[in-house]
Amino acid sequence: MANENIITFEETMAWFQSTEHKGAIGLTVKFPIPEANVQAFIEFYKDYTPYVLDEDGCLQFGFHQDWKDPSVFWLVESWASTSILLEHLGPNSRKGTKYEGEAPLKIMAELGAKPEPAALYLVENASK
Repeated sequence: MANENIITFEETMAWFQSTEHKGAIGLTVKFPIPEANVQAFIEFYKDYTPYVLDEDGCLQFGFHQDWKDPSVFWLVESWASTSILLEHLGPNSRKGTKYEGEAPLKIMAELGAKPEPAALYLVENASK
């Protein structure tokens, strides 16, 4: 029996672009990383995370290494709105920094990261 709760990246993006929800949004994304690139991924996210936390509307953003499989990381993030999250994913984000636009996605791809959306949820009483 297939797990009906599994969501795809495409399904997630479609929801972000079509929802009428105006409040805060949270998501958890699984990042399996090839074992040979785990340390480089850790160095990347430790450097990248402060740039994201500084973005307007970012309520929470952090990578967490899986307790059972150290080559798997969980990104837990929340944003003030879906439109702000889409800005974070867009070409104009983090202007003038080494992580501008799609740069982080390219770095993650080079490290063999294959993000898998795991959960998408509405955040109640969020503020920053």
